[in-house]
Amino acid sequence: SLAAAAAVILAASCQKEIPAPTVALNQSYEAVIGEEFTLTPVYENCDNATYTWTLNEEVIGEEATLTYTFEEAGIFPVSLSVETEGGIATATTQISVSYKYAVLTFEGEYWDALVDDPQYGGPLLYGDGINSVEYHWYDDNNTFLASEPCSGYNWTTFEDGYISFMNGGHAVSNYINTDVESCNNNFQEQLSIPLNGGHSGSNFCIHNGYISAFTPNSGYFYFGDGAARVIESMYVTNTSYYLGTVNAVATDTDWTKIIATGYDSEGNETGTCEFYLTENGNSITEWTMWDLTGLGAPVKVVFNLESSIGNEYGMTAPAYFAYDDVTVRL
Repeated sequence: SLAAAAAVILAASCQKEIPAPTVALNQSYEAVIGEEFTLTPVYENCDNATYTWTLNEEVIGEEATLTYTFEEAGIFPVSLSVETEGGIATATTQISVSYKYAVLTFEGEYWDALVDDPQYGGPLLYGDGINSVEYHWYDDNNTFLASEPCSGYNWTTFEDGYISFMNGGHAVSNYINTDVESCNNNFQEQLSIPLNGGHSGSNFCIHNGYISAFTPNSGYFYFGDGAARVIESMYVTNTSYYLGTVNAVATDTDWTKIIATGYDSEGNETGTCEFYLTENGNSITEWTMWDLTGLGAPVKVVFNLESSIGNEYGMTAPAYFAYDDVTVRL
């Protein structure tokens, strides 16, 4: 009947069509290993929706906002499906996951106070020449790297176990001497570099020492909290003392290299890396990055120097180099 038909039309006109959901994600996002990552898309028409987040076909979330912690580095495809009575919407993105880094820059009041005066024989690094020094640095709550001078023989008291920079170690410095020729065999300038300052800022660190039959220890640093970490890199350059001495005698076949050796908490080697301060008679004269990932994940790193420049008693090239901006994976 006409009345029945009118009732059907009226009922249909009262039913509202449910709109389809929509979801929008950026093409990519960035996350850090081991840190909670949160992703909130832009939604429309998603009342009473069901959410499904997947990574490599594995469900990793069922809420409107994804909260997830990545445990390894890489680029990961993440998909989202949103379902309502109005339909299904999907979106995909890529999460670029990287390591968290900290950099040891040697900058600030704490580090300024560790610069000795004078460079050679100063009270911080050499003390009174009889008792061990208490020089020590620790990059607390940052890279957690730490160091102190080496233990060795005291030629004044004829006792072993004497801690002093004369036996090797790592000393914070900000000394500059661009007159390289004047530094030939001039150990008084042992903490100087011929540049305008550190790789970043004014401070840097000087390594002293090499391992031989007469000197069993060499400069080192370690993680003061005892954790093993990957050291990404550090910047290295030659000191004024080294360049002045080596430039005067080096031939086109001479070389000097640093050998870094990593150790775990039990003293086992984790890896080694090498860096040439001089190669084919040419010495570096600028800050140069040294990749240290080949050390693995050490707790301690010992730096030794070897050189073709020497005599019957051993290496005569000064066993020094400068470094700065040590980058550590946390």
